[in-house]
Amino acid sequence: MKRILFWLGFIVVLGFIIWGLIVALQKPVNGTSAGAPSPISTIDHVKGPENAPVTIIEFSDFQCPACEAYYSLVSKIVNDYPDTVRLVYRHFPLPQHPNAIPAAMASEAASAQGKFWEMYDLLFSNHADWTELADPTDVFIGYAGKIGLNVEQFKQDISSSTLKARVQANADEAVKIGVNYTPSFFVNGKIINNPQSYEEFKAIIEKAAKGSAN
Repeated sequence: MKRILFWLGFIVVLGFIIWGLIVALQKPVNGTSAGAPSPISTIDHVKGPENAPVTIIEFSDFQCPACEAYYSLVSKIVNDYPDTVRLVYRHFPLPQHPNAIPAAMASEAASAQGKFWEMYDLLFSNHADWTELADPTDVFIGYAGKIGLNVEQFKQDISSSTLKARVQANADEAVKIGVNYTPSFFVNGKIINNPQSYEEFKAIIEKAAKGSAN
């Protein structure tokens, strides 16, 4: 009987250890474990003033449900702090999301005509319309027309090797600096633990703004 109880106890403890390891592996990396992103360049997608005291660099995946959930929060931060915040969007399409690269390419094709942020808004605000499609290209072409792009040019650019290289360069950078989940936010060059509310994000921004003024 004692031997049975011993082995039952051992199995329970082992189960807790395994469960703990699984939970630990599923947690996002701590905010101090990723390297600094590269400086902002002319090929980055930037919204906000160049001299803003706070720069948010977001590594994101258009198909990612968490990125879509954070879209409204990030938009509110940018809108509420127009003179304080500069948002930089960088691609990190994850392999488990088959439509992530096509969506990234649609945004780059829109960017080629000066309308990245218009496509960004449509991709996130209409998330359910394209994320589960076998081929979302027709939906993206429809978005291109909706925001006033030259549709024929968009059709060519959506498969451009040059634009695809830009998406890949963003993804390569994310891997290089240790980003391993989306969305990942860097505030003034340092990765943060993802805020769980608008108020938490607001506090991070206001603290960063005060720090940059010192």
